[in-house]
Amino acid sequence: MSARILVLNCFVKGWNILKALADDGFEVSAGHHTADAPGLHSNRVTDKSRNLVYPNPSLEPDNFVEAVIDHLTRHKFDIVLPVNAAEMMALARHKEKISGLTNFPFENYSKLLLLHDKKYFHELITGEIGASYLPQSFSVGDTTDPIEYIIEQAGLETKPLFAKMDNYQKAEDFLDDQTGHSEMTYPMIVKTRRSTSSVGVFRVGDEKQLLSACHKLGGEDIIVQSNMIGRGTGISSVRWDKPKLIHHFGHKRVREFPISGGASTSREPWDIALHPLSSQLSNFLDKLDWHGVVMFEFKQSETTLDCRFLEANPRFWGSVPLAIANGLNFPAILCRAALGMEIKKVSNKNSVRARIIFSDSLSLVLNLLKGRRIWYNLSDYFNFRNLYLDDIDLSDWPGTIKIFKRMVIEFFSRLFGKTK
Repeated sequence: MSARILVLNCFVKGWNILKALADDGFEVSAGHHTADAPGLHSNRVTDKSRNLVYPNPSLEPDNFVEAVIDHLTRHKFDIVLPVNAAEMMALARHKEKISGLTNFPFENYSKLLLLHDKKYFHELITGEIGASYLPQSFSVGDTTDPIEYIIEQAGLETKPLFAKMDNYQKAEDFLDDQTGHSEMTYPMIVKTRRSTSSVGVFRVGDEKQLLSACHKLGGEDIIVQSNMIGRGTGISSVRWDKPKLIHHFGHKRVREFPISGGASTSREPWDIALHPLSSQLSNFLDKLDWHGVVMFEFKQSETTLDCRFLEANPRFWGSVPLAIANGLNFPAILCRAALGMEIKKVSNKNSVRARIIFSDSLSLVLNLLKGRRIWYNLSDYFNFRNLYLDDIDLSDWPGTIKIFKRMVIEFFSRLFGKTK
């Protein structure tokens, strides 16, 4: 009997991960906080009685964890695989209990937090690699534990270097201190320390907008950052030790939504050998003794290799279908490694592009309306060679239909609603 995997959060990204695991020979089940998620209806799920609809982990984390533990108790799974931050971090708090029921192929909560929390990550990168690769950043309303405590809780044998970020108690204090950030100019980025998928991120053009954004975010645990210009790029990795493996993949963003700075809707592969920080990041992960998946995201100059860190995602990232389409099946590699199974030969084609057709169509329309790189966007959008679609799969009509219904509604509501 093949190993059984419960994939949690099975909308577009999770649906693609679920299919990639099934196509690799695993028996898959799906979980999501709404009953219309495509993974729950996918034809790759042969026994839908093992699927799970759970409470929204962003709103009810304790109830979510209780529902998952109950499901794992009643049904045997070899791995539980959360693919989004809300599910992963909620379960990571209970890793010891979860690990008594199944395999949880992610690091402990505190080690995940070192990369998931944008302030901790900034402090680590500053200490280990240097501030020159980071945007100028300040903390506002810090209420969480200091990084020394998180490093201790992470259980690292070799403690990484770090440099603490300057903190202001209130947004008004930040604005009053003209000397501490004299080189920063508007627009600036205001975001929560643990924002994901561009939720909780504001681009502000003056003091009034900055204060408003901080107020909307509750006034606590906020980062104010200089705006970065350039193309979004990423380096993603999967690492394990028994068996010993390290695989990497690089991608570049073509379009995103919202177009002012959001999740990627169209991407293309990129040779990470060209990235100036490839070796430093490998050493950084060695120092963290990292097990699992991780993606580092940057803003990269269009004309040079100059880059600045945006964030790290110690989970499956939104563009993972691109890597899968190019032969680097990150979910299957991770699960096989965690179970001590043979790792199949990897052939990174590095030639297939990928997009989410519905949100990318919306991005295209808005880019054209704004007059942004019209010829470039049109020529790319209508180039269907070597193209993988995240949200349409002719081999899985039940899942595709669920996505189609949701995306059509969202497309028109966003197109005629408040978009940027």
